[in-house]
Amino acid sequence: MAVYTDVNENELSAFLKAYPVGELLSYKGIAEGTENSNFLVHASTGSYILTLYEKRVDKADLPFFLGLMGHLARKGISCPLPVTAHDGTVIGTLAGRPASVPMTVPS
Repeated sequence: MAVYTDVNENELSAFLKAYPVGELLSYKGIAEGTENSNFLVHASTGSYILTLYEKRVDKADLPFFLGLMGHLARKGISCPLPVTAHDGTVIGTLAGRPASVPMTVPS
């Protein structure tokens, strides 16, 4: 199971207010993955993947990798596009972990 850190509905709703994703409708943990906690989040503007980066991930590396994801997505490569928060950042903190909200890749 790839949910190592649990998130409750109230803290997730509060976290999502920093992002232009609308209101939280539902969420569930995603079993796939090996290093981070991942959740499928349904909000009023669409579906998103929430990632909480666990202890094995160096927080200093996240800006590079999330920037690369954004660059690839903007160049037309099928890659999730990280959602930018209202304050211009793409990395927040949820449940004591660095967290990001990439958009789901369209099917």
